[in-house]
Amino acid sequence: MKLRGNLDAFDICALSVSYPSLWDYVVDAYDLKSVRRALWINDRAYAALVRKALGDENKSLMLLDVGCGAGSLSILLARYFKVYALDISSGMLRCLRLRAEEMDVNVETVRADSQKIPFKSGVFDCVLCKFALWPVQNPEGTIKEMVRVAREGGKIVIIELDRRNRDYKPSLRARVVYKLYKEISGIIKRIKGKKLNEEEVWKKIMEATKNNPRVNLEYVRNILKLYNCEIEHIDTSVREKIRGILGKICGQYDGHDYFLVCAVKRAK
Repeated sequence: MKLRGNLDAFDICALSVSYPSLWDYVVDAYDLKSVRRALWINDRAYAALVRKALGDENKSLMLLDVGCGAGSLSILLARYFKVYALDISSGMLRCLRLRAEEMDVNVETVRADSQKIPFKSGVFDCVLCKFALWPVQNPEGTIKEMVRVAREGGKIVIIELDRRNRDYKPSLRARVVYKLYKEISGIIKRIKGKKLNEEEVWKKIMEATKNNPRVNLEYVRNILKLYNCEIEHIDTSVREKIRGILGKICGQYDGHDYFLVCAVKRAK
């Protein structure tokens, strides 16, 4: 599962990433085979939304998943496209390679910063980014890079939270369900002997990202237009479509909506 494929597409000067990542310590939250993830999220529904947005399904089409995490989308899309997966976390990429091997799909992986995507311009038919803009200090820089590596006529697909404010207001039912879930998760972790407190890691992540720009639909749409892309499709009902069992039990959630934007890179 090492990087193969079209090595001519790489910009070798941009490949160096040497520092560790907090994301290495929360891999289970992004693991395609994580039971607790499946309780909240339907990853196959995400993949179906992306496939619908892209339209064409062809193993010769090259797709780059930027900020791929543990590969929940990369792996599921690899049956339909030639997928390259990029992330800053070596732990996430290790998990991705393991799951890809278990599911008998090929995903090319590269550890790199989304602000410096190590590919030459215009090499991908599609560039995808799911929930990987909000953690970066300069989301515009990541979007600019995504557009750069897409070919003319290629598609850019972004899925994000519509962060117009920082207020989360879960319903009483949602708070009760989540509290029970946390208690059960804590018991399971103690039984398995896990010592790492993931909540502490998440606190560090949120502290490190608290001053980042608030990514939202209007922001993403404007940046895509700025970099010569035409908006082709917008879906603001993503949250309802990807809920897992516990998400459905929680019911209405008065927080940020999810959105999907699909844009086409125009010819210069």
